[in-house]
Amino acid sequence: MKNNPVLLRAVEAVVFLFAAFSGFLNGIAPPEDIAEFSAGMGSALALCVLLLISTWMKRRPKRWVRRLWLAAAGALMIVAVITGLFYRYNLDRLTFAYPPDNPKSRYIAGTRYTPEASTLVDRQGLSPGQVVAKFGGLANRHLVWPLRDVERARIILVTNYILFALSLGCTVFSLVVMKASSQISSESE
Repeated sequence: MKNNPVLLRAVEAVVFLFAAFSGFLNGIAPPEDIAEFSAGMGSALALCVLLLISTWMKRRPKRWVRRLWLAAAGALMIVAVITGLFYRYNLDRLTFAYPPDNPKSRYIAGTRYTPEASTLVDRQGLSPGQVVAKFGGLANRHLVWPLRDVERARIILVTNYILFALSLGCTVFSLVVMKASSQISSESE
């Protein structure tokens, strides 16, 4: 890394992005064993995008390029808001707190209940954590949600998280690049 200051600055920018706001992006990563993967994948993709942007912007940009970056940043900000809202919605819908009386952690649910669990939910109006407890705890989650539906929930959460983290990172990087290119242009004039 000592010989590559561009890579070092890019890594610093990605680390800053994922550490900013008290570790906001790491804190909202999907629960269980996919949290580390999701945050790592988001970080790696953000680093690739930053390096791509910084490579593309090596030369002094023209005025229209700066306007393009501003438009891209605006569009990416809208995408970040939308993907952030979808992610939050799916995080609430596809995870549950357990144990139900004194929740310690969140766990991934499934996209639909098994027929037995669905009947229990319809009759008694239980929360997902209460349903899991009725079926004997976390070890019996497969009795509450089919395994393929739990896997589908994992994929939805990881995809939503990565799209949110990437669009947020690209928004920040676009604004930084636009600001830097504006400063370069004003210094050269």
